[in-house]
Amino acid sequence: MYKKILLVSPASRVATMADVHPPLNLGYIAGYLEKHNIEVRIVDEHVGHDIKKEIKAFMPDIVGVTATTPLALEAYRIAGIARDAGCITVMGGRHASILPSEALEHVDMVVVGEGEKAMMKIVNGSVDKIVKSDYVKDLDELPPPAWHLMNMEHYLTVRKKDRYSRTHLYFIPPDMRVGAHVTMRGCPYSCVFCYNSWKDAPLRFHSAQRVTSDLIYLVEKYKVQAMFFMDDDMFAHKKRLKEICRLMKENKINIIWGCQAKVDSINLELLEIAKEAGCRQVGFGFESGSQRILNILKKGRTTVEQNAEAIRLCKKAGILSFASFMVGNPTEEIDDLEATYRFVKEHDIDMVGAMITTPYPGTELWDWCKKNNLIPEKVDWSMYTTAEESVSACNTIAASTIRKYKDNIEFCKRPLTIQEILGKIWESPLLLLALFKNPRNALSYLLNTKFIRNLTFRH
Repeated sequence: MYKKILLVSPASRVATMADVHPPLNLGYIAGYLEKHNIEVRIVDEHVGHDIKKEIKAFMPDIVGVTATTPLALEAYRIAGIARDAGCITVMGGRHASILPSEALEHVDMVVVGEGEKAMMKIVNGSVDKIVKSDYVKDLDELPPPAWHLMNMEHYLTVRKKDRYSRTHLYFIPPDMRVGAHVTMRGCPYSCVFCYNSWKDAPLRFHSAQRVTSDLIYLVEKYKVQAMFFMDDDMFAHKKRLKEICRLMKENKINIIWGCQAKVDSINLELLEIAKEAGCRQVGFGFESGSQRILNILKKGRTTVEQNAEAIRLCKKAGILSFASFMVGNPTEEIDDLEATYRFVKEHDIDMVGAMITTPYPGTELWDWCKKNNLIPEKVDWSMYTTAEESVSACNTIAASTIRKYKDNIEFCKRPLTIQEILGKIWESPLLLLALFKNPRNALSYLLNTKFIRNLTFRH
């Protein structure tokens, strides 16, 4: 039986939510291992750890690395360092679960699926190269994430200096201490582009009582003032959400919070209940303003009209809406992109994010791209960030056009800081001229970003 485990979360080369939230997946595994008297440490490269120094100081028996697809190469690099130090190397996460044979070229063992029980098998001496997970049926049986093993002060205060988090968590003032939590696993949907949940994983939830106790702990221990729930759909279990909100009010958990939801999960009653309990923002994956594209993406029962209704309901409930869109979809044409751009312009969305549709291994979209020769023979996983137009699922529109629409859809409604606006003006002679042609309205130009947005969009 092994006694010392080092768990590592690699850093991304592009800004993501992982930069500002603790690696909760590793936190849950660490909490589970500690419950079984295993000594664990967590290293998050986003915080700036030196892997070699951490291994030398801790001298672990096993180094476990987690990775999504764009972080696979970095995970392999870390595994190489651990191997050179004489450690057993294990890789888990979505990429390794989908491509275990590839991962085994770089590590000693691979975890397929959830990590808690699989890591215990390895700790107890499993000799299998591929260790398949036994899913945790009752999430309440899991101990809370090992918060004490993560640099919580860093995550709680990083927004003071991190522009990415201030953009995507715009409903939270930068000086607030903001935490993050996951209260469900699995996903009932089958969107062709998503591997966010294991396809065979059952849908499971922490109870409302457990969610409440975790929140009380975070508020009392770490003085958390705001929370972002990273669940795929916080509104999926309506009875549970109502109970969470009731218990938050009953226990005087006075925090503001945001979450994600599917448009067909919400209704006005639920939104109003959530608002009373502190909810200030709900994020939706609208993906496209073209119904044809939504159908191709297999967005379930989602329609363009439902997306518009979700915005209206949020407004009526007094909750901010965040909408994410995808460009460069299979068979997408200019008319489809124009439909998305018009949708954003015509609807009162509070915040918009846009990404390039990226074919991840293990998805139906990946299979379609392989069939249509859109996957290169040699794949550079570091490019699979949803920000690279060269890695797109579209063969009907030029990459430069995909990039243009991504930038302009996102820019269309994104609230900018004064610093960002000034930067845009300085970079563009056109904007600079527009500003100084009418000095009387200079302040309006700075605050009314629609002026700048309209100037920067070009067909």
